[in-house]
Amino acid sequence: MKLVGYINNQKDNTFQLPIYKDNKGKIYTHVTDERYNIIAFEEVQWNEDFCKLYLSKKFSLHHKGAMVFVGKEGYIHYHEAPLAIDEVIHYLNDHSGLYNINAILDEAMLLKNRIFSDHFIVDQFVMKMQPKTEEIILSFDFPSPKKEAIQAKEIIVEGHKPLKKKELPAFVEDENKSEFTEALQKLKSVDMNFELKLKLRSAERRSKLKMFNYQFKLSQNSRSKKALDS
Repeated sequence: MKLVGYINNQKDNTFQLPIYKDNKGKIYTHVTDERYNIIAFEEVQWNEDFCKLYLSKKFSLHHKGAMVFVGKEGYIHYHEAPLAIDEVIHYLNDHSGLYNINAILDEAMLLKNRIFSDHFIVDQFVMKMQPKTEEIILSFDFPSPKKEAIQAKEIIVEGHKPLKKKELPAFVEDENKSEFTEALQKLKSVDMNFELKLKLRSAERRSKLKMFNYQFKLSQNSRSKKALDS
């Protein structure tokens, strides 16, 4: 889909409804989720309120939708929403005293929060979802054995005597699970550049190596303890 226009059925200084066209010439409007990602295209008919635009950019499902803003005195700004919203906010701030547009400026700020709510800041392999209430942190250091893995109560093992807490061997829960893979599954909506993907793959290899070394040390310690006990 490509942006080809908008429905101009509202007053100036408003966000207008973007219109797309497919390769068969049919036109559509979009339906977006709470983060302004396109979840559906709905076919519409041409009407007298249709105004033509053209943007040589493809739009598809699960990506950010187009944004069209019509201001005063012929001002029009349109693009993919993350690229358009800041320009629109600058325009509204510059003209707020002239046109009394505080309400539409508030709407623009809310739209910006929606648009960027699933963008991530990458710093030393830490990704934080914005807003802060939805923070996700990725750590590629191999975790220590979980406390819940060592039970405080006696565990009855079939055919063996009860094991006390101090006799329980340390182990890592679900040894074959990759922390890296699990994290990426939660971040499918994130568009990561090629450089970041390489960094994350490198981090995954380091994590697997740490896991191997950790398990090897646990195995050695277990053998040493058995030799001393015997």
